[in-house]
Amino acid sequence: MKKTFICLLLTFVLTPLLWAQTASVHVTITNTSSSTCLFVRTERAFMSDFLKKGDTELALNNHKTATYTIQITKPEFITFYCDSSSTREGKYLHYSFFISPGDDLDFKADFARKDFGITVAGKGNNNNQPLRRTFFSAGFEQFNKDTLPNRMIAAINDTAKRIGNTFKTYVEQYRPSAAFIKYMQNNIDYYATQKFYNLKENNKFAIEDAYYRNIAKWRHVTDSLFSRTKLDNADALPAPNYRSLIRYFLLRQKEALWRESTADSVAFFKEWYNANVTEGRKAFMDDRSNLLQEKIINRYFTGDVAEYLYGNLLDDALAEANPTNIVAIFNRLKQKYPNSIYINWFSPSVENVIKKSNNSLSNQMVFAKDNGTQLNTLKDIQELAKGKTVLLDMWGTWCGPCRKEMENNSDALKEHFKNKGLDYFYIANYDLKNETTWKKLIAYFKLTGTHVLANEKLSDDIMEKTKGRGYPTYIIIKKDGSYELSKAGYPMDRGVLIKQLEEALAIKN
Repeated sequence: MKKTFICLLLTFVLTPLLWAQTASVHVTITNTSSSTCLFVRTERAFMSDFLKKGDTELALNNHKTATYTIQITKPEFITFYCDSSSTREGKYLHYSFFISPGDDLDFKADFARKDFGITVAGKGNNNNQPLRRTFFSAGFEQFNKDTLPNRMIAAINDTAKRIGNTFKTYVEQYRPSAAFIKYMQNNIDYYATQKFYNLKENNKFAIEDAYYRNIAKWRHVTDSLFSRTKLDNADALPAPNYRSLIRYFLLRQKEALWRESTADSVAFFKEWYNANVTEGRKAFMDDRSNLLQEKIINRYFTGDVAEYLYGNLLDDALAEANPTNIVAIFNRLKQKYPNSIYINWFSPSVENVIKKSNNSLSNQMVFAKDNGTQLNTLKDIQELAKGKTVLLDMWGTWCGPCRKEMENNSDALKEHFKNKGLDYFYIANYDLKNETTWKKLIAYFKLTGTHVLANEKLSDDIMEKTKGRGYPTYIIIKKDGSYELSKAGYPMDRGVLIKQLEEALAIKN
């Protein structure tokens, strides 16, 4: 009995490995000074690709060749990227491959030739000829800031029709595999929906007043497209256009719900939180991102598609150092999808979240009187910093880049300036209703220093006087009360900031 169990267990573990086959792409790139190229496995890459599970960077040898080899059990899309120079200035090449188990492709491109002179030979070449590049058409920037959808959707539909006709020509000419035809047809089917939805959602921020004035017309086009293409479609999951669409839908639907929460609070909190406004708003304000996205996933998606979006949710949250509800969401993923590849992918990162969530506030985390809510001007902050050299961090609990910069740089900066007389001020902006989350994140990131929960007057005054342009903004306050913006940019060049702080510390009283 024991031997039988072991045999069954080994069969379960080894079967995927036995079915896996090697697939290779040999690349030769001419007239480039770049020393590397990049392959991205589309089915593994999320919006942020926090763990870089989709990325493989390969070194080009002296002959500008390289070989990319993977083990796969089914066909998938892979994208190749290369620059014409090591400085990433000049031409830029990307090429989408459709790779099947056993494929052995030879890909050649020349940056000096028109259209890069691309040739593809070897096993699987019938699925990967240059004519395929026209299936992934981009563009449409000329319709940015259009206040009505007419021109945009007309151009997208015309392009979708052209792509469809080119696809028919491709099938007749190269006789690709049945798998290629199925996967590519799904990609083409979702082309117009994905392209219009992404463009429309980006465009609305540039034309906000006009967009909402004409929202019925924008919605009519959107609804028409979604009526032709299923939003929840596991068969289409391998298609890059479909994956892009559902990832973007998750993000933009979250933002739409933020708006709904104030437009019709009673209906919103009853529908999404099964609660009255008071109880629902508290749950909503405690987590306007992670938990809300999980609600969207469970509302609109099922099966493999929902599992994929759970992975995308975790990936984005970890990329933005947003720990709120991540452990609970990860546990629900494990319960719903016990065999999910994402369990192994994200377990180490979630364990780190658990560890940091056990941090507590310390007496080195000092809160200004009344949490600083009565401070109104930069001058008030200068008074608190009088006689000190201070690194002032303008951040917010809602700000992904702020949290990520803290995670990446806070400990290293404090270790470098340990016992050197540098003080730290953290001013949380637009967070007056988020005091609980504010204090949790202070403990989570071990933000030793002085903390202020800013009112709007203080935020506006500091940003106006320092010429800060967004969050996070770092400001150095010197012993004499003068100040300057960080020159470290975003993402932070820590070395630049360290040099700037050392110069400030060197100033005598």
